[in-house]
Amino acid sequence: MRKFLALTSVLLAVVLGLSWSSGTIAQEPPKEIVIGATLAQTGPLYRIVEPFKKLGDTWAAMVNEQGGIMLKKYNRKVPVRFVVYDDKSDPPTSQKFYERLAAVDQVHFFMGPFSSFVTNAAAIVAGKEKIPMLLVCANDQTIFDKPNEWRVTQLAPPELEYKRVIDLYAKKGGLKTFAVVARDNLHERGSAAGAAAELRKAGVKVVYEQLVPPDTKDFSSIIARIKQENPDGVLFEGISPPFTIAFLKQAKELGLRPKELVVGHAPRPVIAGIGPDANNLTSVSYYFAGDTPDHKEYLELLKRTGFKWHEYPESAIRFWTYKTIKATLEKAGSLDRAAIRQAMWEVDLKIFGERMVHDKLGYGTLYPYPIQVQDGEVVSLWPLDKGAKLHRHRH
Repeated sequence: MRKFLALTSVLLAVVLGLSWSSGTIAQEPPKEIVIGATLAQTGPLYRIVEPFKKLGDTWAAMVNEQGGIMLKKYNRKVPVRFVVYDDKSDPPTSQKFYERLAAVDQVHFFMGPFSSFVTNAAAIVAGKEKIPMLLVCANDQTIFDKPNEWRVTQLAPPELEYKRVIDLYAKKGGLKTFAVVARDNLHERGSAAGAAAELRKAGVKVVYEQLVPPDTKDFSSIIARIKQENPDGVLFEGISPPFTIAFLKQAKELGLRPKELVVGHAPRPVIAGIGPDANNLTSVSYYFAGDTPDHKEYLELLKRTGFKWHEYPESAIRFWTYKTIKATLEKAGSLDRAAIRQAMWEVDLKIFGERMVHDKLGYGTLYPYPIQVQDGEVVSLWPLDKGAKLHRHRH
């Protein structure tokens, strides 16, 4: 009997040794990859992100049609699924649900919420629970001032948000003065400050610069000051569609007619809200017209989801995030959190032909491209030479 047990032990050791050496130690492969997130399905941010839950589910379905995401450790593709809660556009609510995603849903990966001020609370959970988080629409300095090795973003710093628009104006010429107005909120402050700095670098004089309280309903005094300065262009930075629409409608009523009007966040609700006055409005998008495989995949994703690229410009950020999640998991090769975290920082890929890497703070390389509403259509104004030819002034 003892000889039999000894022989059995030797054989077992040999089998385990062979399994170890071939990298195939028996381990139950995961049935699915679960990605957790919150998203404003109610509250003031809802209208700007309305179709994004469906967008994520549609992307997951497209990946799963191909078998899922390849994880080398298990030598198989694994399907992916999102669990998304309504954060009501509220930071504490978002933080509470990320804690639930960690404790109850036991997700493998976090995808960040919309906007920096909500993400600022949510990212705390990633660090506390040691779950990798890819931020989506969040890039403000407040988040990155806090050391947290469990989060990165695809976005470059907000100060670069208008760089390509201003590069376009420098290429085209003819604009000498600008007013910059922004909603006084976390993201808008950094973005507007960066725009003003880029304008000055381009030799454009910023004749008026103002932050506006988020609860402002009457913009008449601000509009009067802008009219007094009579700038060639006005740049308005505000995330909330109702806030932006109110400013634009009052600007029209009070006769503010700059040669150039830039609105940083102009999704479908804003364009619809101002109607014909959207003509020759310049804005930004995280997509530009092209024919790479990523362009085709993105447009197919939108087609299946049910909207067009210009209707929700931040959808392209999410596409970059989905692609980066997939590349990160493939690089990690497993669902080990530490391996995913390391791969998340090291991933290096191209999206739309543009390189995506992360710097030492966790910033990415994505910042937006200029677009313009022209006769009811939205036109991509990038690359630069093409954009300078297609761009129109308002008057």
